[in-house]
Amino acid sequence: MRDKRKIKIEDLLLIKEVGNISISPDGRKCVFTVKSINKEKNKYFSHLHILDLNTREYFQFTYGEVFDSFPKWSKDGKNIFFIRNKENDIQIWKIRVDGGEAQQITNLPEGKIGEFDVLDKIVFTFRPKGNEWTKEAVEERKKTGKSDPPRIITKIYYKLDGYGFLDNYQKLWIAEENGNTYQLTDGEYDDYSPVFIENGNKVAFFSNRSNDPENTPYLVDLWTISIEDKKLEKINTFPGYKHQLSSFKDKLIFVGYESEEDPWIPKNNKLWMIDLSNNKIECLTKNLDRNVGNVTLSDTREINDTPKFSKDGKEIYFLVSDKGNCHIYKCNVENKEILQVTKGSIDISSFDVGKEFLVLSINTPTYPTEIYIDKLEEFNSLEKITSFNKWIEEIDLSYPEEVWYDSFDGERIQGWILKPPDFEETKKYPLLLYIHGGPHAQYGNTFFHEFHVHSANGFVVFYTNPRGSEGREEKFASIIRGDWGNIDYKDIMSGVEFIISKDFIDRERLVVAGGSYGGYMTNWIIGKTNIFKRAVTDRSVVDLVSMASTTDFPFMEDGYWEGNFWDNTEKLVLQSPLYYARNIVTPLLIIHSEGDLRCPISQAEQLYITLKRLKKEVVFVRYPASTSHGMSRNGPPDLRIDRLQRIVEWISKV
Repeated sequence: MRDKRKIKIEDLLLIKEVGNISISPDGRKCVFTVKSINKEKNKYFSHLHILDLNTREYFQFTYGEVFDSFPKWSKDGKNIFFIRNKENDIQIWKIRVDGGEAQQITNLPEGKIGEFDVLDKIVFTFRPKGNEWTKEAVEERKKTGKSDPPRIITKIYYKLDGYGFLDNYQKLWIAEENGNTYQLTDGEYDDYSPVFIENGNKVAFFSNRSNDPENTPYLVDLWTISIEDKKLEKINTFPGYKHQLSSFKDKLIFVGYESEEDPWIPKNNKLWMIDLSNNKIECLTKNLDRNVGNVTLSDTREINDTPKFSKDGKEIYFLVSDKGNCHIYKCNVENKEILQVTKGSIDISSFDVGKEFLVLSINTPTYPTEIYIDKLEEFNSLEKITSFNKWIEEIDLSYPEEVWYDSFDGERIQGWILKPPDFEETKKYPLLLYIHGGPHAQYGNTFFHEFHVHSANGFVVFYTNPRGSEGREEKFASIIRGDWGNIDYKDIMSGVEFIISKDFIDRERLVVAGGSYGGYMTNWIIGKTNIFKRAVTDRSVVDLVSMASTTDFPFMEDGYWEGNFWDNTEKLVLQSPLYYARNIVTPLLIIHSEGDLRCPISQAEQLYITLKRLKKEVVFVRYPASTSHGMSRNGPPDLRIDRLQRIVEWISKV
């Protein structure tokens, strides 16, 4: 037997991300996507695969330099519809299940197709690009030497990280199999989450069509529209945030929560059902104080966690995040009884339910996503089907040890210790404390390539879910609302005290790192203590005053944060790491993307120039405008590798 090798940064290129599962109407087959990296092209490609649920045989179904996603079966099970991105031309395509070439259905101008549903027709969301910013318009200006025109901005929410400028509103469109395509909704509103109802004669969707949607973002309503005459009807629900509609006959389910507050304020998403025969709405998870959906962070998988009806409509299946795991739950439509279906230390990122089986994409702390099957009558009988990431079996990986420690006030905090694969009890190791972003998300039992890389390079990696994290009671996350750097800081530092008490930690070789809010907390920590010898802050928050009006989700007055950013800034100032930068003595690596619209690069610039003026040791790595806030997860592959190499080199000097 060959000796296993340690994981490498370049192994990122080998990881396959498996998901976007859809089971055929007869329950016999399943289509799913496999996302991979093409090293030579430095691009991500994604293709459809078919799984026979009886024989367990599977094979690749689409090919080429394309990105195929979100497959859905036709009602008769003869065709699969999907979104294809081919050289940045995003359209809806279909392919016959019995073989043949894929056919393009839509021929839309440049823009973004989002959610869609299929019955006899296809309903989908589409946001067209501004006419002045299409490839054709840009190239024409280059030929004639004309300058780019100014953008005329009139909205508060006019940009979105990972997307860019929101030139037009997102509307519902209809496409027929013959290619006939037309817009269904209009008006100066964004419409989303469309599903067919009433045998395809109507579409249900969400939209905030209030008088002032930007200042009352919680006034999201459920609407229906007739396909024949475009007649609109509002279905009364509740003030609050809603998304992820699914339908079965006269019933709809969706995810959301009641609120008349800032969307930044953390609330546990709940599962709701509405009966269109009487418009009765009911919360199905009111006694389950956990977040419906997957809120676990990872750098090697994508999430598609929309709840789904069983094929007979008698049960609803949905994901729940709980203490570092993400599991499948089911709810009986008749008696509303809820049952947890899966168990163990796993992260489920996509699923569908058929007549006999659940099909799931699952990853674990030591194995990237693969397809699993669970029999509906024998729950927790998980059977691993695919082996797209079989290469990982040749890698020497440590399994993270889950731990719980007491914070300063006795609150129990969850964490994980990832030791080097060749760990020896008698040796002492440097410590890397990694802090997650959000802050309202969670670390969990999922595969994290970056953590294993640092572990392979001789670090003990310690990561935790301090208060502010999700996956626990709503109060656990909301307690840090508008109060960063207090209880969360104490929870994290209690974790540091816990881990450095271990005999195998070298207390003179401590490193702290984090991204987004994790970057904020890294900046905050090194402004409060000098016990860390090196630090890495990635896409971080530095100055809440400037962040408030430059992020893609601008702060609301007296919303998540007390006060405002123009004349009542005291709270924001006191909680901004920039104003404690004079105390920093820890050498700091700053990483940021010029295309980051969530935490604009000006955040990094402020901290860098401040530290340079103070003659502190600091290095600033700027990635190009083609990258965004999520560069470490979905940025260009070569730049993801470059980023990791720079971090490894920086912390190795500890």
